[in-house]
This record gives sequence, structure tokens and C-alpha cells, in this order.
Amino acid sequence: MKAARRSIAFVSGVLLYCFGAAAAVKYASTGLPRQVYVQLGGRNSLPVMLGEAIAIAVVLLIVALIWAYLTLRPQRRRHKPYVAWMMSGVGAAWAGWLIFGAFSFALKPRAYSAPLQNMLLSSSAAPLFGALNIFGVVAGVWLAGRLAKRRQLRLPTTRSRSRPQEDSVQDAGADSTISSSIGPHTVAPPTVR
Repeated sequence: MKAARRSIAFVSGVLLYCFGAAAAVKYASTGLPRQVYVQLGGRNSLPVMLGEAIAIAVVLLIVALIWAYLTLRPQRRRHKPYVAWMMSGVGAAWAGWLIFGAFSFALKPRAYSAPLQNMLLSSSAAPLFGALNIFGVVAGVWLAGRLAKRRQLRLPTTRSRSRPQEDSVQDAGADSTISSSIGPHTVAPPTVR
């Protein structure tokens, strides 16, 4: 069961980052009304690009927080949230998108002339597809892990904390000389007569 929860967390991390990257590309292509761009210095000005990148990262943080919390929240106290497994899924998906972006960047020679701020901040520009997006997703998963850990600590315990004493064992005759340190799954030594 533990392996199933780990693999669910890993796959959910992969799917979360892929969804976040695709949504960021879609949000970046939507943009703001033209009048706003004219007042702020144009679509490719640094304040506009930074504002859009921060807004998209905040949206991804909120989506990642909700998604990761629904994945990581424990149902029982003994089920610990596998935040590291989900983070490794996010990291694997980020590496896949980075490799895809590198190939996409290499196949389009016009991209070499793009300004550095465009490559770093734009969610639709390869190879990074928005450098702030990964921080938004990772921060959302981390916050969800903290919330899931708090929820785990508030759940009631399902196992008793103390083991019952074996004082109620009745006289077993010759077997009563055997040490009480022998557990129930060990074989008693032969008695010598």
C-alpha cells in the first residue's frame, strides 16, 4: 500500500507540472487588452513581462496547492504525506519539458535573436517556458505538504501506544520457567528433564 501511495504522488507530480506548463503557455498567449500594453510601454517591456510572469506563477501556485493537497492529504494518521515523491515527479516533468524546450529552441533559428528577458519570463518561449513557473509549482507542493502534515497530526491515532502487559497469563506449568522476553513469534527452547 505504501508503494501505491508513493507512485500516486510521483505520477501526480508529473501530471501537475505538465498541466501547469500547458496552462501557463495558454495564459501567456491570452494576454491583456492592447490599451494596457500601450500605457505600460509595450508587450515586450520588462514591467509587463515581469508582471505577467508573476501573475502566472501565482495562479500556478494556487493550482498546485489545491492539486497537491488533494493528492497528499492522509486519510489515517499512519499514512504520511509523500511530499518528496511528488516533488521528484515535478522535477522529472520539469526536466522533460526542459529537454523538449531545448529541442524546440534549436529547431527555430529565430529564437536565438530573442531578448534574454523574453526567454526567462515568457511562458510560451522555449527552452524554459517561464522560469518563475517552476517556483510557483514547487512552492504550491511544499505548502500543500505542510498542510497535509498538519492534517496528519490532527487525525486520531489508530494504534495503541502501549503494549498490553503479560501479567494476566495464567500458570502454564513447566512453560512458566521460560523467560518472558521471548516474543510470540519465537520458538521456546526445549525443556530439560
